[in-house]
Amino acid sequence: MTQEELDALLKRNPQVSAVDDNHRRQLPDTQLELNTPAALVGMEERERPSTDRIAVRFVGYRVKTLDPDNFAGSVKDLLDGLRHAGLIPEDTASAITLETEQIKVSKYKEEKTRIVISYP
Repeated sequence: MTQEELDALLKRNPQVSAVDDNHRRQLPDTQLELNTPAALVGMEERERPSTDRIAVRFVGYRVKTLDPDNFAGSVKDLLDGLRHAGLIPEDTASAITLETEQIKVSKYKEEKTRIVISYP
């Protein structure tokens, strides 16, 4: 690159500065700035401590097991029924922990759903 070309480049890019004897130009040193917010910004208080939550466990005994997300979705009405029956105060994440499990059985007459409620 000729001196004229370097001068023209410098005019077009004023942020470029000379660094070495070979007439090469480099950007000035910059300091890295991160624009990411802190990980724990805006923490919310829990309605109650997690140790006070009721554990609700659904165990499905099935000949043909479901996908885990389908089985978890299939217990929604049962969970609502527990709430309406007064066995759990509410079905929010701050009130209960929800666990689901499936066990394969060999005969349709063995199919059932077992509900286990553990109070703190």
